[in-house]
Amino acid sequence: MNPITGEWTIIATERAKRPHLPNRAEEIIHSGDAHDPECFFCYGNEYTTPPEVFSYREKQGAPDSPGWTLRVVPNKYSALSLNGEFSIENKGLLEFSSHARGSAEVVIESPHHTLNTALFPEPQIELLLKAYKQRYNFLCQDPSVKYIAMFKNNGSPAGASLSHPHSQIIATPVIPPLIEQELAGAKKYFKEHNRCVYCDMAESELENRSRIIYENNEFLAFAPYASKSPFETWVMPRFHSSAYNRLNDKQLKSLSEVWKKVLYKIYRGLDNPPYNYFIHTSPTQENAGNFFHWHMELIPKMTIMAGFELGTGMCINIAIPEQSAEYLRGIV
Repeated sequence: MNPITGEWTIIATERAKRPHLPNRAEEIIHSGDAHDPECFFCYGNEYTTPPEVFSYREKQGAPDSPGWTLRVVPNKYSALSLNGEFSIENKGLLEFSSHARGSAEVVIESPHHTLNTALFPEPQIELLLKAYKQRYNFLCQDPSVKYIAMFKNNGSPAGASLSHPHSQIIATPVIPPLIEQELAGAKKYFKEHNRCVYCDMAESELENRSRIIYENNEFLAFAPYASKSPFETWVMPRFHSSAYNRLNDKQLKSLSEVWKKVLYKIYRGLDNPPYNYFIHTSPTQENAGNFFHWHMELIPKMTIMAGFELGTGMCINIAIPEQSAEYLRGIV
């Protein structure tokens, strides 16, 4: 059972023996082509995206022109808009609605069209993590923004519509239910034990060590005890911190080392699987400093959620977390 949310996971290794079709995505590109003239995110096509809101550049140059190393642009097909206010209307006993206020941005992680994020040099990973922090700090200034989701879909089965390496940042006017659930669980644990449940989790993993994948002095990567799927990986600071955007430059550099290792181990060890990763951080306008602890979660798409999972909200994991961690530790 997840000690934070109370969710149960069924570990059923026998189900791994079921016959199934390969879950590898045929469209994953291995050609290594650095440029695609038809790609919206490649050099020379900056005019095809909305005007950039942030970028890192090798040399000082004009916005929306080549020369960038990382670029952030509004999502052209955003489901959210800053043109309007979040105001809940009651249309009846069971019908509530509001304008979908918020924003959605795309982080174009590299000029290279097919270079997998796992193969980025560590300084480029660091730029990516810094860009998340920079945009978070900008977006949270809007008082209507209650939560900022930072995430990546890698591969079509994980929800990516373009192959060029990119991730997303979405600001919402409400706190998402899953975050509410984590906040409630962490607050309950703190009330009962006067300790952060995530700090206790990190301490337990460091004592047990069987589920640790990689660590340095400041961050820990591990397979959680109640992993929902094979090779699910969490990264969290070994020091207490409720908000991702409070990381300093030294800590971001340390995080980039661990995150680079995690991405590469998943890429190399699992043959570049589709995956989703996301950062769970505290809401923008809620003081969760005592009991919440920000963390990153990466979930490879190794299995398919089917009737039982969708119908019950309980997951069946066909791999033992300790064995998953042992395997990934061996990938160098």
